Amino acid sequence: MYCYVYDEFVQDKRFEKELQLIENRLTDLGIAGKVIRLALFRHAEEMIRDEVERGVSTVVAVGNDETVRKVIDVVADSGVVFGIIPLGSPNGVAQLIGVPEGLAACDVLSGRIVETIDVGTINGSRFITGISVPKFRAEITCEGKYRMFTTSAGALEILNLSNNDVRAGEGGADPRDGQLDTVIRVGVKKGFWPFRRTRVGQSYLSMNSLAIRSESPIAVYADGVEMTGTRFDIGIEPGRFKVITGKDRKF
Repeated sequence: MYCYVYDEFVQDKRFEKELQLIENRLTDLGIAGKVIRLALFRHAEEMIRDEVERGVSTVVAVGNDETVRKVIDVVADSGVVFGIIPLGSPNGVAQLIGVPEGLAACDVLSGRIVETIDVGTINGSRFITGISVPKFRAEITCEGKYRMFTTSAGALEILNLSNNDVRAGEGGADPRDGQLDTVIRVGVKKGFWPFRRTRVGQSYLSMNSLAIRSESPIAVYADGVEMTGTRFDIGIEPGRFKVITGKDRKF
Protein backbone atom coordinates (compact mmCIF):
# COMPACT_ATOMS: atom_id res chain seq x y z
CA MET A 1 0.00 0.00 0.00
CA TYR A 2 1.20 3.49 -0.92
CA CYS A 3 0.78 6.76 0.94
CA TYR A 4 1.47 10.06 -0.85
CA VAL A 5 2.47 13.09 1.24
CA TYR A 6 1.64 16.35 -0.57
CA ASP A 7 3.62 19.28 0.75
CA GLU A 8 1.69 22.46 1.35
CA PHE A 9 3.21 24.36 -1.57
CA VAL A 10 2.29 21.72 -4.21
CA GLN A 11 -1.38 22.29 -3.40
CA ASP A 12 -1.07 25.68 -5.07
CA LYS A 13 -3.12 26.20 -8.22
CA ARG A 14 0.01 26.28 -10.42
CA PHE A 15 0.61 22.57 -9.72
CA GLU A 16 -3.04 21.55 -10.14
CA LYS A 17 -2.79 20.28 -13.73
CA GLU A 18 0.47 18.41 -13.14
CA LEU A 19 -0.85 16.75 -10.00
CA GLN A 20 -3.92 15.56 -11.92
CA LEU A 21 -1.67 13.98 -14.57
CA ILE A 22 0.43 12.36 -11.85
CA GLU A 23 -2.60 10.95 -10.06
CA ASN A 24 -3.98 9.53 -13.32
CA ARG A 25 -0.64 7.92 -14.13
CA LEU A 26 -0.36 6.37 -10.66
CA THR A 27 -3.84 4.89 -11.12
CA ASP A 28 -2.87 3.47 -14.53
CA LEU A 29 0.23 1.88 -12.97
CA GLY A 30 -1.81 0.39 -10.12
CA ILE A 31 0.07 2.25 -7.37
CA ALA A 32 -2.44 4.90 -6.36
CA GLY A 33 -2.93 5.26 -2.62
CA LYS A 34 -3.91 7.40 0.33
CA VAL A 35 -3.09 11.11 0.00
CA ILE A 36 -1.96 13.16 2.99
CA ARG A 37 -1.98 16.92 2.53
CA LEU A 38 0.33 18.86 4.78
CA ALA A 39 -0.73 22.24 6.12
CA LEU A 40 0.48 24.76 8.65
CA PHE A 41 -1.04 22.92 11.61
CA ARG A 42 -0.83 19.38 10.20
CA HIS A 43 2.52 17.71 10.78
CA ALA A 44 3.66 14.68 8.84
CA GLU A 45 4.84 12.44 11.67
CA GLU A 46 1.59 11.54 13.37
CA MET A 47 -0.37 11.17 10.12
CA ILE A 48 2.26 8.87 8.58
CA ARG A 49 2.45 6.72 11.72
CA ASP A 50 -1.31 6.28 11.58
CA GLU A 51 -1.11 5.11 7.94
CA VAL A 52 1.76 2.72 8.70
CA GLU A 53 -0.34 1.16 11.46
CA ARG A 54 -3.08 0.66 8.85
CA GLY A 55 -0.68 -1.27 6.61
CA VAL A 56 1.06 1.31 4.40
CA SER A 57 4.42 -0.06 3.22
CA THR A 58 5.61 2.82 1.00
CA VAL A 59 5.58 6.55 1.77
CA VAL A 60 6.09 8.93 -1.16
CA ALA A 61 6.99 12.58 -0.64
CA VAL A 62 5.45 14.84 -3.30
CA GLY A 63 7.51 18.02 -3.23
CA ASN A 64 11.13 19.10 -2.85
CA ASP A 65 14.12 18.63 -0.55
CA GLU A 66 12.32 20.35 2.31
CA THR A 67 9.46 17.85 1.96
CA VAL A 68 11.98 15.03 2.33
CA ARG A 69 13.25 16.66 5.52
CA LYS A 70 9.70 16.71 6.92
CA VAL A 71 9.20 12.95 6.54
CA ILE A 72 12.66 11.38 6.82
CA ASP A 73 12.59 10.77 10.59
CA VAL A 74 9.21 9.06 10.75
CA VAL A 75 9.90 7.01 7.59
CA ALA A 76 13.28 5.82 8.89
CA ASP A 77 11.81 4.95 12.30
CA SER A 78 8.88 3.08 10.71
CA GLY A 79 11.08 0.98 8.42
CA VAL A 80 8.83 1.50 5.39
CA VAL A 81 10.10 2.19 1.86
CA PHE A 82 10.54 5.82 0.82
CA GLY A 83 9.86 7.29 -2.63
CA ILE A 84 9.71 10.79 -4.05
CA ILE A 85 7.85 12.62 -6.81
CA PRO A 86 9.84 15.83 -7.24
CA LEU A 87 7.89 19.04 -7.72
CA GLY A 88 9.18 22.56 -7.23
CA SER A 89 12.78 23.15 -6.18
CA PRO A 90 15.38 22.43 -4.97
CA ASN A 91 15.41 18.69 -5.63
CA GLY A 92 18.98 17.63 -4.99
CA VAL A 93 17.99 14.43 -3.18
CA ALA A 94 15.82 13.26 -6.09
CA GLN A 95 18.60 13.94 -8.59
CA LEU A 96 21.11 11.92 -6.58
CA ILE A 97 18.81 8.91 -6.28
CA GLY A 98 17.96 9.09 -9.98
CA VAL A 99 14.34 10.25 -9.87
CA PRO A 100 13.22 12.68 -12.61
CA GLU A 101 10.86 15.55 -11.89
CA GLY A 102 7.09 15.41 -12.17
CA LEU A 103 5.16 12.83 -14.16
CA ALA A 104 8.22 10.75 -15.15
CA ALA A 105 8.81 9.92 -11.49
CA CYS A 106 5.72 7.70 -11.49
CA ASP A 107 7.41 5.11 -13.69
CA VAL A 108 10.42 5.03 -11.36
CA LEU A 109 8.07 4.33 -8.45
CA SER A 110 6.42 1.56 -10.43
CA GLY A 111 9.80 0.03 -11.29
CA ARG A 112 10.47 -0.19 -7.54
CA ILE A 113 14.24 -0.57 -7.47
CA VAL A 114 14.82 -0.37 -3.72
CA GLU A 115 18.24 0.43 -2.23
CA THR A 116 19.05 0.41 1.46
CA ILE A 117 21.23 3.38 2.35
CA ASP A 118 22.80 5.06 5.36
CA VAL A 119 21.45 8.26 6.85
CA GLY A 120 23.42 10.83 8.79
CA THR A 121 22.42 12.43 12.06
CA ILE A 122 23.11 15.89 13.45
CA ASN A 123 21.94 16.81 16.95
CA GLY A 124 19.23 14.16 16.74
CA SER A 125 17.93 15.09 13.26
CA ARG A 126 18.60 13.03 10.14
CA PHE A 127 20.01 14.00 6.75
CA ILE A 128 20.54 12.10 3.48
CA THR A 129 23.02 14.01 1.33
CA GLY A 130 25.30 15.83 3.73
CA ILE A 131 26.32 18.83 5.76
CA SER A 132 28.15 21.95 4.64
CA VAL A 133 29.74 24.71 6.68
CA PRO A 134 30.79 27.43 4.21
CA LYS A 135 32.43 29.64 6.85
CA PHE A 136 34.21 27.18 9.07
CA ARG A 137 36.66 27.87 11.85
CA ALA A 138 36.12 25.52 14.77
CA GLU A 139 37.35 22.44 16.57
CA ILE A 140 36.55 18.94 15.29
CA THR A 141 36.70 15.80 17.39
CA CYS A 142 36.91 12.71 15.18
CA GLU A 143 35.29 9.51 16.49
CA GLY A 144 36.05 10.68 20.02
CA LYS A 145 39.76 9.91 19.49
CA TYR A 146 41.56 13.00 18.22
CA ARG A 147 40.92 16.69 17.74
CA MET A 148 41.72 19.16 15.00
CA PHE A 149 41.44 22.93 14.86
CA THR A 150 41.61 25.09 11.75
CA THR A 151 44.05 27.99 12.08
CA SER A 152 42.41 29.94 9.27
CA ALA A 153 38.87 30.24 7.95
CA GLY A 154 37.78 27.62 5.46
CA ALA A 155 34.92 25.36 4.43
CA LEU A 156 33.76 21.98 5.71
CA GLU A 157 31.73 19.30 3.94
CA ILE A 158 30.46 16.09 5.52
CA LEU A 159 29.02 13.87 2.81
CA ASN A 160 26.82 10.78 2.97
CA LEU A 161 25.56 10.88 -0.63
CA SER A 162 27.22 12.98 -3.32
CA ASN A 163 28.21 12.80 -6.97
CA ASN A 164 31.17 15.13 -6.40
CA ASP A 165 34.71 13.77 -6.33
CA VAL A 166 35.70 13.73 -2.68
CA ARG A 167 39.13 12.21 -3.28
CA ALA A 168 41.38 12.41 -6.31
CA GLY A 169 40.57 9.60 -8.71
CA GLU A 170 37.46 8.45 -6.89
CA GLY A 171 33.75 9.04 -7.27
CA GLY A 172 31.26 10.63 -4.93
CA ALA A 173 30.31 9.62 -1.41
CA ASP A 174 28.65 6.18 -1.27
CA PRO A 175 25.65 6.07 1.09
CA ARG A 176 26.08 2.32 1.63
CA ASP A 177 29.58 2.22 3.14
CA GLY A 178 28.74 3.12 6.74
CA GLN A 179 31.06 6.13 6.63
CA LEU A 180 30.84 9.90 6.29
CA ASP A 181 33.30 11.48 3.84
CA THR A 182 34.61 14.67 5.41
CA VAL A 183 36.46 17.31 3.40
CA ILE A 184 38.13 20.35 4.97
CA ARG A 185 39.31 23.17 2.70
CA VAL A 186 41.38 26.06 4.06
CA GLY A 187 43.55 28.78 2.56
CA VAL A 188 47.26 27.99 2.82
CA LYS A 189 49.85 30.73 2.32
CA LYS A 190 52.93 29.71 0.38
CA GLY A 191 56.12 31.49 -0.68
CA PHE A 192 57.98 34.44 0.84
CA TRP A 193 56.92 38.05 1.26
CA PRO A 194 56.19 40.00 -0.94
CA PHE A 195 55.42 37.06 -3.25
CA ARG A 196 53.22 35.05 -0.89
CA ARG A 197 50.16 33.47 -2.46
CA THR A 198 47.17 31.84 -0.82
CA ARG A 199 46.17 28.46 -2.17
CA VAL A 200 43.42 26.13 -1.08
CA GLY A 201 44.61 23.15 0.95
CA GLN A 202 42.32 20.14 1.28
CA SER A 203 42.18 17.35 3.84
CA TYR A 204 40.03 14.24 3.52
CA LEU A 205 38.79 12.03 6.38
CA SER A 206 36.44 9.04 6.43
CA MET A 207 34.69 8.46 9.75
CA ASN A 208 31.44 7.43 11.38
CA SER A 209 31.13 10.20 13.97
CA LEU A 210 32.48 13.64 14.70
CA ALA A 211 31.75 16.63 16.91
CA ILE A 212 32.06 20.32 16.04
CA ARG A 213 32.68 22.87 18.77
CA SER A 214 32.88 26.61 18.14
CA GLU A 215 33.36 29.55 20.50
CA SER A 216 30.82 31.63 18.55
CA PRO A 217 27.69 30.48 16.67
CA ILE A 218 28.23 29.16 13.15
CA ALA A 219 25.78 28.31 10.35
CA VAL A 220 25.58 24.65 9.38
CA TYR A 221 23.47 23.40 6.46
CA ALA A 222 22.08 19.85 6.65
CA ASP A 223 20.52 18.82 3.32
CA GLY A 224 20.37 22.56 2.61
CA VAL A 225 18.47 23.46 5.78
CA GLU A 226 20.24 25.97 8.03
CA MET A 227 21.05 25.25 11.66
CA THR A 228 22.91 27.72 13.89
CA GLY A 229 24.81 26.92 17.07
CA THR A 230 28.13 26.25 18.75
CA ARG A 231 27.84 22.46 19.30
CA PHE A 232 27.04 19.86 16.67
CA ASP A 233 27.23 16.09 17.19
CA ILE A 234 27.23 14.20 13.90
CA GLY A 235 26.97 10.48 13.25
CA ILE A 236 25.66 7.85 10.87
CA GLU A 237 23.00 5.13 10.97
CA PRO A 238 24.12 2.41 8.54
CA GLY A 239 21.45 0.78 6.39
CA ARG A 240 18.66 2.77 8.00
CA PHE A 241 16.71 4.00 4.96
CA LYS A 242 15.02 2.03 2.17
CA VAL A 243 14.57 4.23 -0.89
CA ILE A 244 13.17 3.73 -4.41
CA THR A 245 15.86 4.73 -6.91
CA GLY A 246 16.07 5.27 -10.66
CA LYS A 247 18.59 3.92 -13.16
CA ASP A 248 20.44 7.27 -13.15
CA ARG A 249 21.21 7.21 -9.42
CA LYS A 250 24.65 8.54 -8.48
CA PHE A 251 25.82 5.59 -6.37
